[in-house]
Amino acid sequence: MSFVNPAYAVKIEDVWPLAANFKSLGELVTSFLPIFLLAAGVIFFFLTVYAGFSMITSSGSDDAQAHERWRMILTYGVIGLVIIFAAFWVLQIINFITGGSLKDLGL
Repeated sequence: MSFVNPAYAVKIEDVWPLAANFKSLGELVTSFLPIFLLAAGVIFFFLTVYAGFSMITSSGSDDAQAHERWRMILTYGVIGLVIIFAAFWVLQIINFITGGSLKDLGL
């Protein structure tokens, strides 16, 4: 009697056919990175427009808390965008310094 259930190995290509196009995890990340950056830019744009419009409309009233809330949302949106693009550039710098050497290792 076995206490451990047998593990079944599944090829990723059987579950997700597009995975056969990528030789490594790095190629997969590289292919999706522009999509993530575009999505972050679009989210930031709409957040900026909405927070800016809300700041302008709340500044006419005497509600200082609403104005401060929208200012903080706008600040956090800018900080988030800076973090996303800083992470992108750090990865690009690491790739340049290593000469893309991680690709040869299959990582």
